[in-house]
Amino acid sequence: MVNLTSAPLNAYSWTWGAIAIYGFMVKSIASYRRTRNPLAKIYAYVGLSFGTGLLFFGLPGFFTQNVHVLKDTYFLADLSVQISLQFAAWMLSFIGMKSFLKLKYMLAVTIPLSVVIMILKITSSHVSISHAQNLIVYTDQPILLILKSVIYILIAMPIAVLLIRQVPNQATLRAKFQSFIAGIIYAAVCIAAVSNNLFDKGSDTRDSSLSLIVVFTIFLLAQLPRPHLKH
Repeated sequence: MVNLTSAPLNAYSWTWGAIAIYGFMVKSIASYRRTRNPLAKIYAYVGLSFGTGLLFFGLPGFFTQNVHVLKDTYFLADLSVQISLQFAAWMLSFIGMKSFLKLKYMLAVTIPLSVVIMILKITSSHVSISHAQNLIVYTDQPILLILKSVIYILIAMPIAVLLIRQVPNQATLRAKFQSFIAGIIYAAVCIAAVSNNLFDKGSDTRDSSLSLIVVFTIFLLAQLPRPHLKH
């Protein structure tokens, strides 16, 4: 087991992100049980799969620096993320796109793209440890990075825009805040992923890891229940 004080920084950022997303999932499940709103159920599926992906990115770094094990968990992380993107396509269709593009046509693009991404990942991904930067360095071939960026932009950015556009329509200030933060999270993760793909060969940096810790902290705080005031 890796000493907690020497664990890679991105092990902390992605594991913290998983906790924040699981918080979103739990809240979505509670909302679905209370309201039976199908959108809440979709949110829960997205939270489960995306949170699990972040957990596979981060948690193994606390237990091992064996690059062969980390390569396997890296594959599982990206597989979970690709699954979450299919649920996110369903969510995108539900919240604003189905009048323009049917879900089956969206999935006809996103599912084959995810399959190609995972096939390429098996053959080309590389994992190493940077002791100087205290990071797990995940790298992929340029074509894989481009394909991953394309699917992130196709799914995550439209969701971010739609969630932010829904802010004025929310009934309460808290609902407005949560919709805004959810949109910002989608945009921030998408921008961070695409930026890493284009400029850092898909690997994390210390700056990106620290930024994600801040973003996920804000998102986690947004999920906390509002205290009731006593009269």
